[in-house]
Amino acid sequence: MGLFLSELGGYICGFAHAPAGTKRISNLLRSKKWTSTIIDNFLFNQTRKRLESLVKQGKRPLMLWDDSRLEKAESWFLEGLCSVESSKAKRLTRIKKGYYSPPNKRICVPGYHWTSTLLSALGESVSVCQMSWWTTRGKYKEYGRNIIFRMLEKLQKQVGKGILHVLDRGYANEWTIEWFTNFEQDFLVRWKKNHLLIHSTKGKKQTHLLARSFKARSKKIALDSQRKILKSISIAWAQVQHPSFEDINLSLVIVRDTKNYQSPLYLLTSLPVESAKEAWEICHSYMHRWNIDRIAEATGV
Repeated sequence: MGLFLSELGGYICGFAHAPAGTKRISNLLRSKKWTSTIIDNFLFNQTRKRLESLVKQGKRPLMLWDDSRLEKAESWFLEGLCSVESSKAKRLTRIKKGYYSPPNKRICVPGYHWTSTLLSALGESVSVCQMSWWTTRGKYKEYGRNIIFRMLEKLQKQVGKGILHVLDRGYANEWTIEWFTNFEQDFLVRWKKNHLLIHSTKGKKQTHLLARSFKARSKKIALDSQRKILKSISIAWAQVQHPSFEDINLSLVIVRDTKNYQSPLYLLTSLPVESAKEAWEICHSYMHRWNIDRIAEATGV
């Protein structure tokens, strides 16, 4: 981060006077004459302009939700620090064949939580719409669900309808269905296999047991960008309901590896799915969310 700041200072005052430019940026960041509201308004204005552009191109806007943490493992006295699970420690302590067994308990370090929404579309890059940093300790203590509720409420007021919100398994809860339905927003969430769903003829079962009843209706060869291989995948879909909201019709899309090398994907969406084309669009919309992880790895966030 220090190197990045120095580079910006060089662009402002010329590389011969980079320290002076860096000082200017530092004074700006520490100034009390501005607030984060200015940045929030700028990001929303950019989002609205890009939304109009995507709609004119005939593309469905995707709002990708993500959350993680910023680890400050060596810090003690920074304001607002809280306990976060260390993803770096999780990678370092992963059991490797031929080596001793490392600790298998959670390792927590000081840090901050963050939640963000990013605007994109199939075949398009991502751009930040909202980003909120929060802590679970001290006078700035917050709850993750409250942060998500406020961000969703602001999106509904500022942007309105017509966006498909794409969420990962961490959001696979009944409150996700309740909130997005109340705010009249379409959503797509990767569902957990042990959560209950209801089918009109199959009854109420866990998702993975219910999914066994639905055979593949379409297949294709897809690129696994993480493993850099081509693999055959199949897709199936069905109309279901959640036990807590039986009056809301949802669609369950099941994506399987035909050779069973990987576990199936269970995608739950508020959009109606009645054809293979619509099912594949749902599948690719969720897979597009993985671009966030690749950007995070590249930037070190």
